[in-house]
Amino acid sequence: MIIRWWRAIAGTDEVLQQYAEHLERTTFKEMAELPGHLGAALAVKLNGNDYELVVTSLWEDLCSAGHFEKGDFDDAVVKPSTQKLLMSFDLKVEYFETIVATGALQTK
Repeated sequence: MIIRWWRAIAGTDEVLQQYAEHLERTTFKEMAELPGHLGAALAVKLNGNDYELVVTSLWEDLCSAGHFEKGDFDDAVVKPSTQKLLMSFDLKVEYFETIVATGALQTK
């Protein structure tokens, strides 16, 4: 299983909520239709006055994780409307191969 990892900063709770709604309404639904998609999550922590966001998605293999590819394999795909919303965001994503897991992440 592959974990695709991307980070961003939301400056306010309002921006955090708007971004979470955007993910639920569009991005996560679009990903769910892609072959090899296993799930996704938005995680957040308060860092001073800003909200640090981590978006993770789970994929069967690197080939299926590559559905996002529009440039280099590790280029982040960030829609212009999202770019305007967030305070900052990573231009690259990271991919991690799962070696062992338990619970909901356990591979078969």
